[in-house]
Amino acid sequence: MKIAVVMLVLTCGSVWAEAPQPPPAPPSTASPSREAVAAAIAKLRLDPNLGQEHKMRTLHWKESKESAPPPDAPSWLMGLFDYLGQAGSLLMWLGGAILAAFVIVGSFRFFRGRARSTKLARPNPVSHVGDLDIRPDSLPEDVGAAALELLNAGRVRDALSLLYRGALSRAVHGFGVTIQESHTEGEALRVVVAALDASRADYFRELVALWQGAVYAGQPAPIAPVAALCSSFATQLGDPA
Repeated sequence: MKIAVVMLVLTCGSVWAEAPQPPPAPPSTASPSREAVAAAIAKLRLDPNLGQEHKMRTLHWKESKESAPPPDAPSWLMGLFDYLGQAGSLLMWLGGAILAAFVIVGSFRFFRGRARSTKLARPNPVSHVGDLDIRPDSLPEDVGAAALELLNAGRVRDALSLLYRGALSRAVHGFGVTIQESHTEGEALRVVVAALDASRADYFRELVALWQGAVYAGQPAPIAPVAALCSSFATQLGDPA
């Protein structure tokens, strides 16, 4: 009897072990409640790395929005708007050209006026000093050679006069020395000595001394110094460069 009971229990256990087990329940796909979401967000905000808010600004091109014409607009109105748009562009270019022309003309007149005022501010060189004609056209091309010919002909005073006129002309018209028409020999000498270098100043000083002695003192000028002045005229008072 006991053996039969034991065999029955073993048979039932074997049958129970071989019976198929039910599949596991699938995970729940239900959405979390609002309270759960709020609690999760509050927990994240407590994190120092995630809880801060930052505002960032970025630049981007703003696309122009052209208002489209109404679909029921007449064709003549559309043509009028197109014409006005083209005419406005043409007027803008025309206005820019006129403004540029005014600027160019104004600049030209301004600089021309300044040049004219500068030119008028410069005193014109005199043509005479006393009764002596110092215009370059009134003198021979080679003053020294012409004065030497007069000296060799015995016309010492005429040679000195030609040298003095030539020296005044070269000082005024060649070197830009300001000599007034009313200047005497001494005044002209002071202006020339202050304006020219030492070598030319010495030449002019010696020439004035011989000229004053011959004209005002009536002293006969020595031939040798006058001849030296004739020979060195081109070297001392030639090219200003």
